[in-house]
Amino acid sequence: MFGLLVYFDSLNNKFLMDDYAFLGNPVFSSMKYISSQWNPFRDQILGIADNHGMFNYYRPMAHIVYNFCYATFKNNFWQYHLFNLFLFVFAASLIYVLVGKISCNDNLAILTSIFYLIHPINGIVVNYISASVFALQAIFMLATILTLWESLERKNDRALYFFSLFFSFLSLFWHESGIMTSFYVSSVILLFRKDPIKSKILCLLPFFIIVFSYIVFRFFFVSVDVSILKGMTFYHMTVWEYFGTIFRVIIWYITRLFYPRGIVMQWATPILHQYIFWDNWGAFSLLLLFFLLFAKFAKEKIIRLALIWIMIGFAPVFLAAFRMIDFGALIEPHWFIFSSIGFFILGAYFFLMILVHSKKLGLLLLFIVIFAWGSVSHAYNQLWADQKTYALFWSRQVPNLKSTYYYLAYAYQNEGVFNESRKYYKLALNGTSLDLDIYQNLGVIDVKDGHWKDAEINFRRVLAINSFSEAAYNNLGSLYQQQGQWKKAKEYFSQALVYNPLMVEPRVGLAYNFLESSEYQKAIDLCLKNLDIVNDDTNTLFLLVDIYGHKKDFVNLNKYAYRIIENESDPKVLMQLGRLMAQNNIINIAIDSYIKILQVAPNYKDAYYEIGKLLENSKKYDEAIQIWKIGFKIDPSDQRFKNVIAKAIKLKLK
Repeated sequence: MFGLLVYFDSLNNKFLMDDYAFLGNPVFSSMKYISSQWNPFRDQILGIADNHGMFNYYRPMAHIVYNFCYATFKNNFWQYHLFNLFLFVFAASLIYVLVGKISCNDNLAILTSIFYLIHPINGIVVNYISASVFALQAIFMLATILTLWESLERKNDRALYFFSLFFSFLSLFWHESGIMTSFYVSSVILLFRKDPIKSKILCLLPFFIIVFSYIVFRFFFVSVDVSILKGMTFYHMTVWEYFGTIFRVIIWYITRLFYPRGIVMQWATPILHQYIFWDNWGAFSLLLLFFLLFAKFAKEKIIRLALIWIMIGFAPVFLAAFRMIDFGALIEPHWFIFSSIGFFILGAYFFLMILVHSKKLGLLLLFIVIFAWGSVSHAYNQLWADQKTYALFWSRQVPNLKSTYYYLAYAYQNEGVFNESRKYYKLALNGTSLDLDIYQNLGVIDVKDGHWKDAEINFRRVLAINSFSEAAYNNLGSLYQQQGQWKKAKEYFSQALVYNPLMVEPRVGLAYNFLESSEYQKAIDLCLKNLDIVNDDTNTLFLLVDIYGHKKDFVNLNKYAYRIIENESDPKVLMQLGRLMAQNNIINIAIDSYIKILQVAPNYKDAYYEIGKLLENSKKYDEAIQIWKIGFKIDPSDQRFKNVIAKAIKLKLK
């Protein structure tokens, strides 16, 4: 109930940022590539030369979930959010079970799970579609502890112990922070189990063996990112500068737990080189506070566990904070999706103490906190509404983080506001290999503006950064094709496919080449190859409709047009199909396209306008007027409806 109350208004939030990267990549969106996700040499086997800088990125469980989600939900973003909400609520439920079992305090368990669910720091799990992996990681880590606990409760039930090891193993492959699972497990067993210390150690040893094996595997088969250490060396940080900078990012996260304003998915601070005394003093004070609390609550094992979990969560920050050192030191709240449970245990314990001393005051404070956190989380949902809204908010909170400007520029680019897009892309430039996507998109904007030379310069800049960039070769192919340089375009499209044979856009370009020379079957074969890779690629389906239109093959034209209608939920795409069919006098498909728009977006006024035009052309004036009146109610300021209604009335009276 709490989850739905807080997050129901996030279900209609759009895709943004990394969501597009996964949805647009067939390796992550097609079921046929599920088995390849576990292979550390996946890209080499699939023939992909350009891995987009993800050489140290190995999260097969996360990718498998994306495969299943896309197969089930397609482009229906609300279904992804509902799925994320279910996972988040399930994780909170497991927290209730675990805290209840180890503390034997049902009130503490239920308050902890409610706080975890409604606090804005964790809202990213529901609002950001790609963040489903963090809820799943928390679920698998909780399942590891719960099954181990039950195994020991049942006098070393081997089946449950095996499942605990299995969940621990899988928790490593959602996100790299899963490497801390064995430490979370150990803290529970060492604090709460009364078994002999030797049996505890023997019980926990396999969990650490799993982690050690994972580290060895990553070292030999998946490149480890050594750039963090190199970058830290390059910046010549002293020990005090290092700890001062670490304190700055950690204290940002801690303050957001107590005062949840300005929470963003990634926060950064420049590396500190001056005025570091107070930051180091703060770091020392924070550590001292931890030890004082640990000593004060020596008899309260649940408090000690909470403090230990918080500290375990901060451990990876000492290295991960510098993974993009050109931006400064970074921190991301979702790194603490599990360790934040410790904070909520402390919060729940604090409120229960107040309730013991003063029930009325305790209930009042509890109501205020739950209402405040829930309301703030509810408000944050609207900031995630779309990429532009979130990027604007993010850039204001962290003006020194250049990636925020990239996402904002991309949002303006999609809106067609190219002047603003260019401005923010230039702000995002940082002189590193991360500029690759910026130059890529600047080139795309130049193409749309007809600045051919500038576009070519930007695409060449991409190739100077990464000579394997299939996107740059594809964009150059499109550029030359639009200029009528068909032979040159073909060369670049073909080169793009050499570097990534799973890319669909170059085949679309090549197919247009063949369509131009009336080589229909060659164009069709390329399109069918695309559909074998991405079953419902919209551009490929549109091209097939175009090809079969040229061939006057209306059976196949209908087949692929209806595949677009069936798979698409974007009103703009459906409107494009409807208008194309109407222009070619294929009225049945045009009407069905508009009807689908009204099903997915009932207030999309242009659909009413176009349906009315079709009815008017068929001399069904009364029906056309009725449809236009509905559109006019949606937007009374749209003069088109007044004009066409008046015209239809005149035609009707003739």
